[in-house]
Amino acid sequence: MKRVELLINDEFYTEYMHRNREEEQEPKFCQHDFQHHLNVARIAYILILEQNLLSYFVKESGLSGKLAGKEVIYAAGLLHDIGKWQEYKTGIDHASFGSRLTREILPRAHFNPLEIDLISRAVYEHRNIRQDMSFLGERLHRADNLSRICRNCEYNEQCPKFKNKELTISNFEY
Repeated sequence: MKRVELLINDEFYTEYMHRNREEEQEPKFCQHDFQHHLNVARIAYILILEQNLLSYFVKESGLSGKLAGKEVIYAAGLLHDIGKWQEYKTGIDHASFGSRLTREILPRAHFNPLEIDLISRAVYEHRNIRQDMSFLGERLHRADNLSRICRNCEYNEQCPKFKNKELTISNFEY
C-alpha cells in the first residue's frame, strides 16, 4: 500500500496529526491520534471483508482493483478525524473541515479524483448515520464507533459520548 505510506508520511498529514495531539493534551479520553486512525482504518476494512463486499465496493465505486479499494478504505480511516484540532479551536465540525483537508493531502499521495471524492465524502459522513450515506461513509461511521472500548475507561464520568454509547458485546457485531 504505497499510497497509504505516502499519505501517513505526508508533511500536511503529520502536521494535522500533531495539531490533534496538541489540542488533546487534556482531557485524556478519546484521543484522535494515529493509533485511533489506524484502528478505524483496519476495522472498516475488516467490516467490508467480513461481509464479502470488497469486490462490490471496487466495482460500484469504479476503482481499478482490490488494492485500490483497500487503499481507499485505509485512507478514509486514516483521515477521518484529521480536522479534529480545528473543532477544538473554533467549534467548526471536524468532519466537514477534515473532508476539505483530504482534498489537500490525497493528491500528494497520488490518489485520483474519483478516489479523492469517495474518501472525502466518507470523511464528511462519518459522524452521523443517515439513510443516504455512501457505502464507505457508513462503514467508516461503524468502524469509528467500534474502535472505542468504553466500558472500562477511567474517564467515563467526564466523557460527553459515554452516556450515548451502547455498551454490550453486540457493539462488535456488524
